[in-house]
Amino acid sequence: MKKWITLSVGLLMSGFLFGQTENTQEKEQPMKGYEINGLITGKYTGMVYLVKEDGMHGPQTKVDSCEVIDGRFQFKGDSVPEQSVIYFIQSHDEQLAPVFLEAGQINMTMRADYFLGSSTKGTINNNLWTLHQLQTRYWIDSMLLASNTHYMRYGRGNLAVEDSLFKFRTWEQNTKKLNMEKNMVRFYNDQAFAPFIMLFEMTNELSLNELKELRGQLNEKLNDHPYTKELDEIIANKEFRVGIEAPEFSIKGMDGEDIELKNFIGKYILLDFWASWCGPCRNEMPNVVKLYKECKGKNFEIIGISLDQKPEPWKKAVKDLKMTWPQACDFQVWYGPVARRYNLTAVPYTVLINPEGKIEALNLRGEELITTIKTLLKNNKKK
Repeated sequence: MKKWITLSVGLLMSGFLFGQTENTQEKEQPMKGYEINGLITGKYTGMVYLVKEDGMHGPQTKVDSCEVIDGRFQFKGDSVPEQSVIYFIQSHDEQLAPVFLEAGQINMTMRADYFLGSSTKGTINNNLWTLHQLQTRYWIDSMLLASNTHYMRYGRGNLAVEDSLFKFRTWEQNTKKLNMEKNMVRFYNDQAFAPFIMLFEMTNELSLNELKELRGQLNEKLNDHPYTKELDEIIANKEFRVGIEAPEFSIKGMDGEDIELKNFIGKYILLDFWASWCGPCRNEMPNVVKLYKECKGKNFEIIGISLDQKPEPWKKAVKDLKMTWPQACDFQVWYGPVARRYNLTAVPYTVLINPEGKIEALNLRGEELITTIKTLLKNNKKK
């Protein structure tokens, strides 16, 4: 019996491999463009849009539109981005369903009331994303079912015990999920899914050393991928601290000139991040004005970097608040390279750089800002 089963399996595998060989010979040339075929279940009328996102959190742009007929839509294109990146299918009420825009036929299914829970298959990165989502949902559903079964069997007893049990199950499922993601990154380290899932799911779950170790396993062909570059920035930001060398930058000034950090090295430099729409920034500005009046020309300079989106309110605020030091703005709010390089998460925010180009202090304000800089300048003069 055992020999028969083995022989049968062997014959089946031989037939499978033979069939694969024949199919491979007859296979058509791979598509150079893309074809997205979508099915929306439930009641949906109107348009859907193909949306491009600039980076992971940047502005979104509609690049194509399609009318949904009998729950179906289709987007086609003759070319794809050089590197596979996430686009979105957007509903008329701005729900989003992610899709890797890459060469091939892509099939999507989503509910009219829940685009985010879409299933997307047909190309390798979309298959990987859907596999990740299916496994994650399975673990979440398993955790909830286990908790509900426990309550049905034993009732709701001590709330502290129940809360502790739920937290343990959450930790257990998160650990399984994280291990799955690590394995997927290592196994598919040459696919865009790898840096994407690290960015989207793992940067806050892993220690800095773990993140760097996993980043080191990405195939070198992904080094220039936009997701890998953002990942590298996050790693650099996690290392951002007093004592490191200040990241170099170049940004346009108010008159269109290039303001470059390297041209100020040799002085104490205060990078003052602010915005015209920021109330606390306006409240803090008199202290910065006072500091500049008292320390200007004493081996000290301020560079104001605004997070404004438009030039008019920025320039008006500079004038109204009497900010006479160099001012710069790239109009990208939180997503500009300088803001990201300096790990900016809120304004007002200051970075003090010493004459050697290293970060001396972070987020000084008020009297502490003035006293600290005056003391440093006084001590530096004695050297």
